[in-house]
Amino acid sequence: MTPDDLETQAAPPEGGAALPPEADGTMAPSDDATGLDEPVQGQAFGDHWRASPVTQSGSFSSGQPLGGRPDGPPPLRRSVGQPPPPVRRSFAPPPPPDREGGRRSFLSWPLVILILGFFSIGSCSYNVSSILSGLSFSRPGGVSSMTGPGVAVLAIEGEIFDTRWAVAALKSFEENDHVKAVVLRVDSPGGAVAPCQELYQALKAFSKPVVVSMGSVAASGGLYLAMAGSHVMANPGTITGSIGVIMETLEVAGAMDKLGLKAQVIKSGQYKDIGSPFRPMGLEEQALLQSMVLEVYEQFLSDVVAGRPNLTAEQVRAMADGRVFSGQAALKAGLIDSLGGLKEALEQAMARGGIADPSNAQVIYEDGRGSLLEDLVGSRLSFLDKVDSSVQATPALKFIYRPGLF
Repeated sequence: MTPDDLETQAAPPEGGAALPPEADGTMAPSDDATGLDEPVQGQAFGDHWRASPVTQSGSFSSGQPLGGRPDGPPPLRRSVGQPPPPVRRSFAPPPPPDREGGRRSFLSWPLVILILGFFSIGSCSYNVSSILSGLSFSRPGGVSSMTGPGVAVLAIEGEIFDTRWAVAALKSFEENDHVKAVVLRVDSPGGAVAPCQELYQALKAFSKPVVVSMGSVAASGGLYLAMAGSHVMANPGTITGSIGVIMETLEVAGAMDKLGLKAQVIKSGQYKDIGSPFRPMGLEEQALLQSMVLEVYEQFLSDVVAGRPNLTAEQVRAMADGRVFSGQAALKAGLIDSLGGLKEALEQAMARGGIADPSNAQVIYEDGRGSLLEDLVGSRLSFLDKVDSSVQATPALKFIYRPGLF
């Protein structure tokens, strides 16, 4: 058999595909006999072999399945002068994943995590804050570094949930003879009732002059603390007022029903779980909590009247409906004594403290932080405190002005 015969055998019939030389029953010469042909191995796919048969033009068409042979794929022969045929591999793409089913199961988890997070974030932030607030943070250049007469600035910033550091600072100011007066710098919308009352009592018991300087916001609990000062100042644009008490709780009973979750409560009395987020609040429970809110509200009014001798109880009650005032309006209403910033408050404190030479007076600043660690994590974790106080499940009484969550 000549090379021309090989080309004739390999030529496809008109309109058909190329056939291997063995297709018509004629055995092609072996590689050993001619030395001209080289086998091209196909690729195995399951029980079939795929290979690219030689076409008349010398190109190779897409592989076709050949009958499975126990001894492997049949070799393909090439003619003299033809390049070795490339082996084309064909891979079937994997089936697409069931995205719809996965999406349905995934969407319910964020809601579950959100609900559970409401109850865990409050306890987590409280525990971290409590641990850190028990640590001792020293600030270089504090009250112990004073060598002459001066003024101490006690800064209350952010929402108020822990005032132990401030009470301790006041004690150190009281014991240091170089501290002649204190400027209470308030930039806070208030906070929990009990910490505000603790600091208020410490300020009232302080024997040295206390001048209050209101910053951007000194509302509700911030104003409550200001009532302990001997002189109260604010900027014209300060937000103050918001006299009142608020209690907030979160109810997730409807969301739990949709998720198929149910809380089991075992209690010793009818009102033991009052304010529970797992069920709607009854009318009797609302009346009980309302009476407690009004009781604390009267405490707020009484302390404002004591701090503003120029106002009667009726005048204070008339403006104690939660409304806010600018610094300018607060001056007209009698809630503050004068307008001015921190500089003017320092001058007022030096004058009241009897400092003869204000130009040489020393000023120290205490805000409860005092170190890089305290700045980073602090006993007053502002973000967690805001989230905790906004979504906490346990009701809490607050002197606070907060029109938004953050």
